[in-house]
Amino acid sequence: MIKKLLCILFLIPMCMQAQKVISGTFSPAEKFEWFIIYKLKTTHQAYVDNGKIVDGKLSYTFKPSTEKGMYRLVYGLPQESENFDFIYNGEEDIEFTFNEEKLDFTLSKENKLHTSYFKNINEAKRMINAFYQSGSTDETTFLEVFNSIDTLQKTFETEAEGTTAYEFIKASRTYMPTAYEKPQVMVANIKKHYFDAIDFSNPILQNSDFIADKMSNYVFTALPLKEFTAEELTNEYKKNIATISKKIQSLPVEYQKTLFNILWEQMVVVENQDIAIHIGDDYLAPLAKQLNDKILIDKLDVYKRLVFGAVAPDFSWVKDNKTHKLSELDTAENYIIVFWSSTCSHCLKEMPKLKTFVNSQEKGKFKVIAIGLEDERASWADESSFYPDFIHVLGLEKWDNEIGNLYDVSSTPTFFVLNKDKRIIGKPYGVKELIEFYTKK
Repeated sequence: MIKKLLCILFLIPMCMQAQKVISGTFSPAEKFEWFIIYKLKTTHQAYVDNGKIVDGKLSYTFKPSTEKGMYRLVYGLPQESENFDFIYNGEEDIEFTFNEEKLDFTLSKENKLHTSYFKNINEAKRMINAFYQSGSTDETTFLEVFNSIDTLQKTFETEAEGTTAYEFIKASRTYMPTAYEKPQVMVANIKKHYFDAIDFSNPILQNSDFIADKMSNYVFTALPLKEFTAEELTNEYKKNIATISKKIQSLPVEYQKTLFNILWEQMVVVENQDIAIHIGDDYLAPLAKQLNDKILIDKLDVYKRLVFGAVAPDFSWVKDNKTHKLSELDTAENYIIVFWSSTCSHCLKEMPKLKTFVNSQEKGKFKVIAIGLEDERASWADESSFYPDFIHVLGLEKWDNEIGNLYDVSSTPTFFVLNKDKRIIGKPYGVKELIEFYTKK
């Protein structure tokens, strides 16, 4: 019994020693109140824990069972942008200082190495641009620039060997020429050798944003040094995406889907509809079907259905015992579809503004189709009576309404602007943006 007790007492300090802490100082302190920690996985970020930031101070103790790898610390909303990543190796405490412009790791050799490498290597690479911008063609100077980059790379690799950071540093090796190259040749060779140092099957790289970031950077920047027409640029993007597809085709299907979904979402954000649809149709949808991912399939279908330039989804309503259709309307130059609700306070502020705007325009320029997403008829009937010139459609079952679902409506009010051919030409957030849209137009 005494031996057993001694063993337990011996293990307690070992467990305590194994627990590592991440602590940090945020400024200005009043802007930061909470944090969430996620573990980055190949296909998602897994929730770990959350806590409070008190007077700008954060302190969190990792459990002894915490996996090594790349983690994400979220400190605000939206979570997609208000965050930073860090490496947890289970062997050292982590300390940092953070403000809205800069993140500094003050304790943790691994995180300091990781951030220092990318800071220094990016500064060194700027020397390449400076060399070309100077107009020089001197081979000695040219090679000195790349020798300095190569020395920096090797120094960091040596110092980081055996760490998680080493995998990211090694995978970031860049193309090294052996003689002077003209800018066009250099750009072509960088593109040709862009992925040479990356082991796509490396689980450390997969359980981070590294591969996804490299893919995005390749698509957007690995382009010939020339001026492009819009059509030519689209074709270059497609070529780059095809190259990426070949590089990752041996990876698990679920991971391929994740990578292409990230790229698709980026194209949606920058409003490159042609490439977003191309990624969806040619790469993402087949992967989603293979995995029977109905949610993603529906998301891709909704995007295509509601892109700018698409014919607005048709729907019908009954008035005076007669069925009417959106596609059959021919009374205006433009149509404004507004999804609203008689119980939505914001809608009740926007609808009078919409009425004032439409009434201020020439007759026949606009026709409003107001679709009330409601739970019951009475309140809708009362409120809609204030807008006799609008076409009113009652959408019962509110968020489960067929027309609302067809237009992917998740909040009210939601606006769509159509031209006379019923093609979607605008999606303003409110009447103010609607007025601005037509003012600019």
